[in-house]
Amino acid sequence: MEIKITNCKRGIMGTVEFDGQFPGMRKSQEFIVYPMQNSGEEISVQSDHRWVQINLATGKGVISANRASYANRPWLLFCVATGTAVAFQLEAEELQTLRQWVKSTGGIEVGSSIVKSDNTGALAL
Repeated sequence: MEIKITNCKRGIMGTVEFDGQFPGMRKSQEFIVYPMQNSGEEISVQSDHRWVQINLATGKGVISANRASYANRPWLLFCVATGTAVAFQLEAEELQTLRQWVKSTGGIEVGSSIVKSDNTGALAL
């Protein structure tokens, strides 16, 4: 299955929001990238029902199984342990687009409203 990342934009937290469809998903969902407080290449991404970890250096990622309530990192770890998580590889074009958007949102105090986030780790990309 082809991975689709579209409609990238800066969200309320000052980080990237995008519509994404990953392996195991019937239709796309809106995802938000969590702030990167320390340097590294790994990002955490969440939708209403999925949690995703993506390495922006290699393009390798893993997505949790669907969850009726909000998915989180422990849910992803549970899915990995039980074999219900799905590993994937981003294509070079999708990886470059996502990487550029994440880097463009880097800063000490990012956010467009009362929500401010420390996204200094994104500056190191």
